[in-house]
Amino acid sequence: MKYLPITLCLAVFLSACSFIENTEIAPPFKIDLYETVDYKKNAVFDLSLQSGKLTVVNFWFPACPPCVAEFPQIDQFYLENKNSVKVVGIQLLGLDSAQDGQDFVTEKNIHFAVGADPTGKVSVDYHIKVYPTTVFVDSQGHIASHWQGEISIEELNKQLLILRNKAN
Repeated sequence: MKYLPITLCLAVFLSACSFIENTEIAPPFKIDLYETVDYKKNAVFDLSLQSGKLTVVNFWFPACPPCVAEFPQIDQFYLENKNSVKVVGIQLLGLDSAQDGQDFVTEKNIHFAVGADPTGKVSVDYHIKVYPTTVFVDSQGHIASHWQGEISIEELNKQLLILRNKAN
């Protein structure tokens, strides 16, 4: 257990960005949310209620430099697409506390839904091995693809276009 923080940091820093296609059903989850500009503290994000909507799920933690770097891009993507796409950030607890996550989203003025994965179950269910990882869930609830490493708004928009084209 004492090597977990070192292992996580190495995984983050040694990982390259990559895009992986997938078609499995997205494991359902519910998380309590932090307060953000658009969400109230302790509101619940329930993936099963997102049926029919494209959903972007970002796995992150505040001590992860690439995670911190991508958050403004994800927030901008959310602001540009919030009427047609759901975006949720799921924080890994361990190196950082839930309070660290809440402080981060408050300080950065984040708008999209963000909450913690207190037991790590969501991260395990999604087979997350690299932080950050962004998972794209299509409107039928399938994992369409995921991106490992820091993601840009250009890549987010590209993946959204691919998902929309597949839906038509």
